[in-house]
Amino acid sequence: MALLIACVWLNRCSFPDQLADYKKAAGTKKYDLVLIHGLSGIHQWSDDFLRVCLYNFGSGHVYVIYTDESNEVWERSIDGMTVHLCGKGQAWSAGRDFISRQAELAKIKIDILEKRGLSRSFNMIGHSMGGLVARRYIHDNPGRVVALVTLGTPHHGSPLADSFQWAGVFIGAKDAITDLQPERCEIFNQRYPIDDSVMADGGRVFTIDGGTSRGKSFGVVGELLFGWEVLKTCYGVDNDGLVPQGSGTIAGATHFKHFATYDHYELVREPSVAAAACSLLR
Repeated sequence: MALLIACVWLNRCSFPDQLADYKKAAGTKKYDLVLIHGLSGIHQWSDDFLRVCLYNFGSGHVYVIYTDESNEVWERSIDGMTVHLCGKGQAWSAGRDFISRQAELAKIKIDILEKRGLSRSFNMIGHSMGGLVARRYIHDNPGRVVALVTLGTPHHGSPLADSFQWAGVFIGAKDAITDLQPERCEIFNQRYPIDDSVMADGGRVFTIDGGTSRGKSFGVVGELLFGWEVLKTCYGVDNDGLVPQGSGTIAGATHFKHFATYDHYELVREPSVAAAACSLLR
């Protein structure tokens, strides 16, 4: 136990040096950044992830939206830099509707934030289901998004949505889980192909995905331990704890990086993932 605590402590202590390097390497961006979370908002952006985004885009140019019914606009300060947020910002309270409804909510919030300073054209990062919501938003609002990076997005769905649709009833996300079924995602891909996305300023869509191994990852309530075992044992596929390998990429998008040791949750926690995503944005 003492060794485990020491390893965790050393890992945390290495972050300041890593973050200093990311700050030095940060580029100057022309457009603002909007981030969209995944299913139920359970996997929240870490301060280190947001900090790297702020290094690249600057204070006041990073916007986080939550696909719930709240239009509350508020701010957070990270090392004296401002992040704008819209929605309640609570785990389990957002990302529970069908993709179409979440995209509608995203539009409402983006329109509100535009009045608060969000640039007319902007970049997006979408985690998990948030990547699908971003794709639908781009289709419904052509010429607004310059570039999109999806992180661990199940573009082809996840068998977990078939096997455990009943779980959506207990977490209030039955509609969202239904839309993550592989069959539903293939219909979504036919209706909203990447190649038909009208981006601003000649922009593109990029994908980043992750992976993990048995027993390595836990998640928030043990969902990654359980998800990994089901996907590996029952379906025979490597995965990041929730999304099977191969589902994180999609025709028409450029696959940028596979983080083989970062699970589904770590994709919104690790500053190296934020740095990789920001390097693709403009």
